[in-house]
Amino acid sequence: MPKIIVYIILFLILLITYKSGIFTFPIDEVKIISSEKNHNENKLDSLISSLYGNDLLLMDIDIIQKKIMSDNQIRYAEIKKSFPSTLEITIFHHKPIAQYGNKILTSNGTLIDHLQDKNRFPVIIDHYNDATFAKDIFMFSTEQLDMIRLNIDKIEIHHSLIRIYTDSLILISDRSNFKKNIKRLILSFDEIHRVYEKKVTSIDMRYSNGFAIK
Repeated sequence: MPKIIVYIILFLILLITYKSGIFTFPIDEVKIISSEKNHNENKLDSLISSLYGNDLLLMDIDIIQKKIMSDNQIRYAEIKKSFPSTLEITIFHHKPIAQYGNKILTSNGTLIDHLQDKNRFPVIIDHYNDATFAKDIFMFSTEQLDMIRLNIDKIEIHHSLIRIYTDSLILISDRSNFKKNIKRLILSFDEIHRVYEKKVTSIDMRYSNGFAIK
């Protein structure tokens, strides 16, 4: 018997077997792994409900992933098939860092809608309208000011000036030398407080030979 005939017969047998349901893998469990619930739960529940009963073998993971990630609170969705009948979905959320206009700025520079929770975030007022630059300034400032125990409440970014409002004082710097000025401040901060007996309300860092302190 020619090989082509054998292949056709085997294909027909497999097709008939599949159509009969012997080798189908209907989904009867969808596991959601997520440490947060900032996403649209109703939308996700509706999607999950539509998955039950579908053949796990033929399920297109890319389509499901795109539907889940259409929620802009979700950064990434990892989907795994676990035979014979389970679909496992791991959801990774954006990490919010600050309020930026009427949006929330995340750690990778993405702007998302306001979160469902009521957490208060530091505010960024960006007159320069550059979210990437604002994120860089915020992340750098947070890391550096944590060394001197200052927490950021608000950052104002102007075309030539950056002003930071912390929980205890205001910091002012020209935009072009901002990072250099912050590093100078870190090195001098304890000495400033020693000299001024901690009665400091603002530090202007726009002077190359020192600081203007109030």
